[in-house]
Amino acid sequence: MKWAEKFGFEKPLKCDRKAHLDRCRGAAGKGKPKINKRMLDDFPRMSESSDSSDDEEEGEEKSGLYCWCEDKIFMMLHGKDRFYANMRKNFFPKVVKAPFVVNHADKFGGSERRDFFSPAERSIVVYRILQQANYLKEGNRELFGVDELVANGTYKAAYPLHDGSYEIDRNQRPKNHRQLLRFYWASFSNWNKYQPLNEIRNYFGEKVGMYFAWTGFYTQSLFIPAIMGTLVFGYGILIMGEDFISTEICESGKKYRMCPLCEDAGCKMYYMKEICKTAQMATSVNNPATLLFCIFMSIWVAYFLEMWKRKEAMLGHIWGTLKFEMSTAQIRPTYTQNCDKWKYNPRTQRNEPCMSSKKRYPRYITTFVSILIILACVIIFALAVIVYDLAVYLALFDNPQMSKYAKWLSTISAGVMSLTLIIIMSKYYTKFAITMTEWENHKTQVEYENNLTIRRYIFEVFNFYSSLAYIGFFKGKVNGYPGHHPRVFGVKMEDCPPGGCISELATQMAIILAGKQFIFTFSQFVIPIIISNKTNCLKKFKPNLKKKEIVKKVKTPWERDYLLADTRDVFAEYLEMVIQYGFVTIFVAAFPLAPLLALVNNLLEMRLDSFKFVAQLRRPIGFKSKDIGIWSSILSCVGKIAVVCNAYIIAFSSDFLPMMLFTLDNREKNAKRKDMLSGYVNFSLAVASPEMTGLDEPCRYWAYRDTQGNYNLFFWKLTTVRLLFVIIFEHVVLGVVKLIDIFIPDITESVQLRIDIDDLIAKDILDANDEVQEPTKKKAGIGTATEAKGSAGPSSPLINPASSNKHPRTSKSNFLDPADIV
Repeated sequence: MKWAEKFGFEKPLKCDRKAHLDRCRGAAGKGKPKINKRMLDDFPRMSESSDSSDDEEEGEEKSGLYCWCEDKIFMMLHGKDRFYANMRKNFFPKVVKAPFVVNHADKFGGSERRDFFSPAERSIVVYRILQQANYLKEGNRELFGVDELVANGTYKAAYPLHDGSYEIDRNQRPKNHRQLLRFYWASFSNWNKYQPLNEIRNYFGEKVGMYFAWTGFYTQSLFIPAIMGTLVFGYGILIMGEDFISTEICESGKKYRMCPLCEDAGCKMYYMKEICKTAQMATSVNNPATLLFCIFMSIWVAYFLEMWKRKEAMLGHIWGTLKFEMSTAQIRPTYTQNCDKWKYNPRTQRNEPCMSSKKRYPRYITTFVSILIILACVIIFALAVIVYDLAVYLALFDNPQMSKYAKWLSTISAGVMSLTLIIIMSKYYTKFAITMTEWENHKTQVEYENNLTIRRYIFEVFNFYSSLAYIGFFKGKVNGYPGHHPRVFGVKMEDCPPGGCISELATQMAIILAGKQFIFTFSQFVIPIIISNKTNCLKKFKPNLKKKEIVKKVKTPWERDYLLADTRDVFAEYLEMVIQYGFVTIFVAAFPLAPLLALVNNLLEMRLDSFKFVAQLRRPIGFKSKDIGIWSSILSCVGKIAVVCNAYIIAFSSDFLPMMLFTLDNREKNAKRKDMLSGYVNFSLAVASPEMTGLDEPCRYWAYRDTQGNYNLFFWKLTTVRLLFVIIFEHVVLGVVKLIDIFIPDITESVQLRIDIDDLIAKDILDANDEVQEPTKKKAGIGTATEAKGSAGPSSPLINPASSNKHPRTSKSNFLDPADIV
């Protein structure tokens, strides 16, 4: 228990909160205040028994429409299942918690029980003990830590053991925590159930628990954007082909003869009606509803982040990690192997390895140059996709039978090619990023994880978003005019179709987002199942194989777990979700269905990840964490970037502002016409003379230019309006975001009040215990009996593997009651 005290584990005190509060209220009334009386009066009065039965009520009954709806939804999803009912009832702690202190062990409820510390807490205590154990000392050199022994090959692996087998019969009750999580959590049949976060935290630790809490909260928050995005997309489908612009294009006949798409001898002029399908597709995403949806999503991002901070603070209080500060003193084992000198550290009071500047800075320079080369490769691949898209489009457009669908087919094929390159580059860069980060040889695990996170995220941003950024921000912006088109690698830059490039951006985004989710799901779930069951598959396909009589050796728990995949951090899962978060927020103006696809994917992803951790991976060490770490800052930056990007896409990649400006300039002229946009198509087409093109007759092209190829007055007015729209949209939305940040506190008033009250009660109890025990210690000259009793230290699967199959509650029964374990 002495080791456990160093980690500050918060454990429940033997305290009847209600009685203690009543006693303090009485003391406050007598003029001897120990706790602020106003805080006590405002504190909700509820039953505080930690072992409350199902028939107990919480004291203060819930009321209000929100709580009524919450109860109805919970009953609809879970029915009368006893486990989920008790999970919800006991989610908030009904006892006062305080950091565990050996001298006050008698004041903590259940300190004499074997399961006083959770499996995750026991694993991290044993891990820290093994990490600080010396195994070699030569002069001023001192090597220590089990990770160092694994790194140099002394041991093959070091890991906590799972609590027995995860396989369970659905008709039986779980026998251990692993089966409990498999039954109630790690199953596709529970896709619509709440996650047992307290049980996840107790088994895997706060770091893994916080990831699943964030994923669940993010998925839950996507419901409203998914519904609104579906309605916006459905509205676009309904009006597709019925708006005035696309109708005029489709019915133009031989009125508008367009300039050739390329300047080669084989390219010919065409009539505008041949791009009818492309114009109709643009209408589905290029409509006023998209603008409103972008504004909503920009505000939703801020609201989501603020509400997550509240959820994070609440979980930190419940799990006792709100005041936890991550230690940065843990030295990585590979750091020791690459150091060239040793130096005395006064904080740890031992000689520690260090790396000289002459050896460190060349590594940083090498890594920086390598990253620039990799990013340059990503940009080159993106340009290759652009050239491929243009080549396919020109080839299909020359075919009379395929000309109507040329743009649609070329965009789809380019999206598939882009997705293929993205997956391949992501796979190889992952290995490259890990190699380069290890080459830099960071001293602590925190430094290593932060550098790897930023490095991989920056690459994935370039990898996944480069083609989308080109279509949304650059395509069709610097195209020149016939006879004077700029070229890249000898290829003419492509123009945007009628309605802007937003329809092409939507198609590319749909392919990349949906394809990425399908490929990742297949690789993470289907392939491991195929590999693990390959022997059974061979027996089915080859039934005549000779059966060898082999006596199967009974494997020990540590041997069974060694056959599982190596345990890993939740970094890869966070990265995948944050990249998806960028799709949902940054490019939502082009593809309103992005929240719906993300929602469907996350409902499956949570159960896939849960099954991996329970059944396919070795059990991770239960590291503590009070938040999601550096990912919180990344999400905040993505939210601010999303506001600017959505404003830019609406202003420069759609025809929303050009049509609005044309309507205002011609409102008197078109007042008596069929539609306020009458003449817009003809107005948007510039005339190219035969002298410019070298053709026999003039032709038209999409631009706001005069007959000499110079920009006309409308272009400069439109550019000013677009820039003003971006500035106003950004400032208004970010202003609303700032107001949300100001008026929504990171910690709710009720949670903050609970924290303050619990701190005061814990201090009052422990200080009173000090006053009683101090004279006794001075007379006896000895420590407390509890301190001697706890000197044996916590048991853990790392020390006693044979005990991993035994559950803490075996004194009652060989089976776990799901209602008791929450």
